[in-house]
Amino acid sequence: MPERSSSCTSQRARPVRVLKFGGTSVGAADGLRNVCRIIRDAVGTCHPVVVVSAASGVTDDLVRAADETRGDRATAEAWVRHVGRRYRTLAKEVVGDGPACSQYEPVLQAELSELRRALQGGAGTDASAARDAVMATGERLMAPLLAALLAADGCPARPVDATALIRTDDAHGDATVQWEPTRQQTRAWFREWTEATEIVVPVVTGFIGATAEGTTTTIGRGGSDLSAATLARALEAERLERWTNVDGLYTRDPATHDDARRLHQLDFEQARTWTKAGRLGMHPCTLDPLAAADIPVHVRCTHRPDAEGTRIVPAASTVHS
Repeated sequence: MPERSSSCTSQRARPVRVLKFGGTSVGAADGLRNVCRIIRDAVGTCHPVVVVSAASGVTDDLVRAADETRGDRATAEAWVRHVGRRYRTLAKEVVGDGPACSQYEPVLQAELSELRRALQGGAGTDASAARDAVMATGERLMAPLLAALLAADGCPARPVDATALIRTDDAHGDATVQWEPTRQQTRAWFREWTEATEIVVPVVTGFIGATAEGTTTTIGRGGSDLSAATLARALEAERLERWTNVDGLYTRDPATHDDARRLHQLDFEQARTWTKAGRLGMHPCTLDPLAAADIPVHVRCTHRPDAEGTRIVPAASTVHS
């Protein structure tokens, strides 16, 4: 093992932090390299549980794929090739044609086969379930890719499909998380995961869950934030770190308003109001499980990991660490 892994002693002795990386963080080679460094550094101080979105733009592509294909084989094949190229290119840009790419290729092919099957089944009687299977592809391709890149960088990691952790109802496209079975499944999984003596980083697919029957569901756009918050609550995490392409939360969109001001800290009450109004770019229910357990959020920038960011904290909290 590389020298940096010597800090990986007992998993149980370390606090849990959930690190969620959005599509803009993992959508290009430079971002993926930064993500690997951030996770590798986190292993020295905590047990990181990583939650990833699809690469930027891929979910929109999958929406178009589902709308345009309608069971047509030729159209399905064109979209499968398009999505495959995106992830294969990302892998090669980060690690070249080395062992990590060779290990990722069979996983890529298997997921593309599932995408092909789901697209071709999109016009059938289970069209809503098939559509969710299509929409889940971006995360199901990203989690094993990031795990392979971490492993190639000397940080042991394995992908985890969130269908084994997050239980939902059967409202495909905007499923509701069922808290108690999710808590039980997640805690049982984590107990088994931490039996090892060294840290192996779990890289969990955001955005997706499963019904009691095991059918894949999606929990709405922006759902990876809600996935991360749900896991943070279930695991009684120290905090949730939400990594994005901006250095915190702003009073207005800094891309279009010169007078936008970065917020150093925000309490849950104000943040929940803004989130439900769509102002913070998160799933509207993201902060609910965190507020229930007083778990703070630290919004940080993948491209500027040393930047202060913005903290979302319980109203009475004065903790800044």
